[in-house]
Amino acid sequence: RLPPPLAVQNHVYLFASNLNLPMSAIEKESAEEGEVEDLEKLQAEIARMEDEAARIAQETEDLEREKSPPQNMVSGASGLGNGKSSDGLVGTANEKSRKDGHSIYVGQVDYSSTPEELLAHFESCGTVERVTIVCDKFTGRPKGFAYLEFQVSTC
Repeated sequence: RLPPPLAVQNHVYLFASNLNLPMSAIEKESAEEGEVEDLEKLQAEIARMEDEAARIAQETEDLEREKSPPQNMVSGASGLGNGKSSDGLVGTANEKSRKDGHSIYVGQVDYSSTPEELLAHFESCGTVERVTIVCDKFTGRPKGFAYLEFQVSTC
C-alpha cells in the first residue's frame, strides 16, 4: 500500500517513504552478511597492504646494505684484508684524523696484486694494520690503487 502523494510534478506523483519501517528477519540477515563480507574484504586488503609494506621495507634495507661498502677487512697484526672493501667506519673525527696520519696511498698497483704481496712489500716500513685494494663496486675488479694503514705513523 502506498502513502498518499505529496506533490504532483510534471504528472509524476512523489510519495513520502517511511525509512523507519521495520525490516524483516531475512532483510536483516542479508544486510548483516553484506556488512560482514565488506569487513572481511577490508581486513584482507589491510593485511595485504601490511605485507607489501613489510616486503618493501625489507627490500629497502637490502638495497641500503648493498650500497654501503662491505666491512670485511681484518685488522690486527696480520694486517690483511680481502682487498675488496673500502676504509672501515671510524667513530670520531679525532680517530679518523689519527688513522689518516697512519695511512698511505699506493698508486699504479698491478691489477693482479694481492693484499699479501703489498703487505710483504711494505713490511720494512712498519707493522701494517690494514691493506685495502680499491675495487669497482659494480664489477668487483681492482681499480689499480690501494691504501695501507700502519700501526704507527713512521711510514
